[in-house]
Amino acid sequence: MKKIKLISSLLVALAGAVIISGCNGSSLGKSPEQIKAQLTKEIPDLTKIDEVRKSPINGIYEVVVGRKVFYTSTDGKYLIFGNIIDSATKKSITEARTQELNKIKWSDLPLDLAIKEVNGTGERKIVVFSDPECPYCQMFEKQVAPNLTNTTIYTFLFPLPMHKNAKAYSEAIWCSKDRANAWVQWMRNKTALPTNTSCDTSGLDKVYKIGGELVQVEGTPTIILANGHILPGMVPADQLISQMDEASGKAPKDASAPK
Repeated sequence: MKKIKLISSLLVALAGAVIISGCNGSSLGKSPEQIKAQLTKEIPDLTKIDEVRKSPINGIYEVVVGRKVFYTSTDGKYLIFGNIIDSATKKSITEARTQELNKIKWSDLPLDLAIKEVNGTGERKIVVFSDPECPYCQMFEKQVAPNLTNTTIYTFLFPLPMHKNAKAYSEAIWCSKDRANAWVQWMRNKTALPTNTSCDTSGLDKVYKIGGELVQVEGTPTIILANGHILPGMVPADQLISQMDEASGKAPKDASAPK
């Protein structure tokens, strides 16, 4: 995730705005493939550039690294960080592109490997990548999850390297006879985890791969709505219910989550 940290820090340091209007025409310079090779060579931390393509501005390419977007001149000499704003619509083209990249197909998620909890009818649906040693995940489980009315919560165990016991805790939960109960009791009540961790944990390996490569989880909890939109970090129950309803195209059925 070093490349993501690099791009994030550059975005903070060099954030700005470019105002544009109109359509893109032909541009001179190097091809997207040449720009990709050049940037990878000149910036070693960019070990993988996912895409280089024309932007709406003549002479400017869009560069995608993970779910981050920045821009470069077509000769690869200059890098541009910030938002491109369409002056006609007053909308950020960069933000729209980032939102497009910040989505996951539910069909790509192995829900059979998730811990499933159903509140009420379970008609609302979310996926949560969670770390059993993460204090924010514990806060989510105590303060948010119980108040998500009529919601099915699919939790993927995703221990972060920064938490030294998280992998062992994940394996203990995975190997328990009742994973859902072990998870809830540990996260909400700090009930001791089962000591028997001798089971097939290949399912966890698949989850780690999905979380790291497909979802690109940078922190926990990471929430995925029914429309595939990713929400990094904890969200209060009432706001999350509203976002779940919006994601499914429905008007909120509950005025607010129970307090």
